[in-house]
Amino acid sequence: MTEAQFLEGLSYAEDNFKNENAPHLHVDKKLIREKFDLTGKKILDFGCGMGGMSLWYATNWDCEVYALDIDGHHIDVAKSLQKKHNASNVTFEKRDVLETPLTEQYDMVFLNDVAEHIPLEILGKILSQLAFSLKKGGSIFVTYPPWRSPYASHLNHVIKTPWIQFFPQSYVEGLIEKHNHPLVGDLESDLKEAYHGLNKLTHEKIYKLASEAGLKVAYRKSHSIINRAGGPFKNINLRVWPFDFLVTKEFLQLQNK
Repeated sequence: MTEAQFLEGLSYAEDNFKNENAPHLHVDKKLIREKFDLTGKKILDFGCGMGGMSLWYATNWDCEVYALDIDGHHIDVAKSLQKKHNASNVTFEKRDVLETPLTEQYDMVFLNDVAEHIPLEILGKILSQLAFSLKKGGSIFVTYPPWRSPYASHLNHVIKTPWIQFFPQSYVEGLIEKHNHPLVGDLESDLKEAYHGLNKLTHEKIYKLASEAGLKVAYRKSHSIINRAGGPFKNINLRVWPFDFLVTKEFLQLQNK
């Protein structure tokens, strides 16, 4: 990771932390504030990335946050941001839970925009671990852009074309090659790796994996482009074809059966 990449990652993570209207997190933050009081809770931020949301939890509630990620570059940025803001109630760790399984239990587990990056067979194993790691009455809160989302390709910030994942793949590959550039991640080190690392996650897929892990869906919200109109459309959930192609992000609260 170059110094320029590090500074880019630091700026991105700090915006996710400090900006309540961060483009892909403002709905998440609003919903979390409405649904959960994290005061006094022990929190696991799984796949914490560069730590923006981990620090947001830690500084908005009097809680204990354990944040882990498999990518060492992400953790380096997160620890630097933690030091800058003197947040003592967060612990960041580079960790692969398949190699070093979780042993502690948590009141809340968050997976913010990470589930879509994990191969499905591995995601199932992780959900089983997380189910075992929940305290009684605890919850897992998962957010992700479903594969039918206009922005699910994770390319929209570079290739300004919604639903591009459904274009002919030879065309998409050509665009990625044209716009490819290094990323902060050690594992997903460029745009091409990031795109090919996506698991094409849908509600049906994660629901099946969650059920097999002994989890049930306690709450679901499907946020779509229509919700932006406000008024009577503010909280409507449009999940049936073809309106499901307008869903930009899914929010799931999972609990043990």
